[in-house]
Amino acid sequence: MSQEVKILVCCHKPDIHAAQPPYFPIQVGASVNNVDLGFQKDNMGVNISLKNRSYCELTGIYWAWKNLQNVSVIGLCHYRRYFDFHKQCSSILPHTEFESSKFEGTDLSIPTSILEKVREGYVVVPKANNCPVSLYDDYCIGHISDDIRIVEDVLKSTQQEYILKAYFKVMKQGNKFYPYNMFIMNWQLFDSYCNWLFGIMNILEERIDISSYNSYQKRIFGFLSERLFNVWIEAKEYKTIEKPVIWFVDQPQKISLGQIVKYLVRSVNNHVSTSLTKPKLYENWRQLEIPKYLK
Repeated sequence: MSQEVKILVCCHKPDIHAAQPPYFPIQVGASVNNVDLGFQKDNMGVNISLKNRSYCELTGIYWAWKNLQNVSVIGLCHYRRYFDFHKQCSSILPHTEFESSKFEGTDLSIPTSILEKVREGYVVVPKANNCPVSLYDDYCIGHISDDIRIVEDVLKSTQQEYILKAYFKVMKQGNKFYPYNMFIMNWQLFDSYCNWLFGIMNILEERIDISSYNSYQKRIFGFLSERLFNVWIEAKEYKTIEKPVIWFVDQPQKISLGQIVKYLVRSVNNHVSTSLTKPKLYENWRQLEIPKYLK
């Protein structure tokens, strides 16, 4: 089997981005804009590029799934967001902002030891981010709450019990998640994940009318897939390697000691509170009422 490694770098406009192997720049949404970035487009071969405004980086993932060959390790990052394998980020926070001018001097290489573990079945994920509420509540607050209830209905009617239990644990009981749809995994796991994810996405597309949504909320399937990725990892019980994310910005915000302390306190409080309030039986989920303020 080929040992080729490809880490997709999703781009949609001219900007800084990693281009040296194993990084593989891909222009997402090539069918819905007139920009030519001069490298691989997601509208060639078998593709869903036209769906980019609602699927976000998933159009790049789909293109890779359907068109790449002889790849043993596949990953995804963004033109300004990368995994940090060399302790360049804050040791506490899930991501650290780097000034864009430091892009060329930042070590974005992936150690051979990491790739070996990935080939064995580990999945590299972003360092988990903590929400102030459960992931279910967080989605309802930031997005269209009806949509996550449709997701639940689709999962209950199409998925096995272990997937439902993972959803319950991640979304209803948990407040931590791996963001950005970023990952590095071996091709076998990737193929399994894509079969599962896009099968669900196809059903959700038929069930959810987004014609009246604003441009932000129309990114629904990108938002939902972030949560479903966490459900999939939990359900499959894969071993993960968490790494902080380097986020290149033009003007980094200075993080004060007070902000770090608040983050740590919130993390501890959330962990304790979610542990204490977990329903004793998973079966209770089917009878749980949705809080009125989320209806």
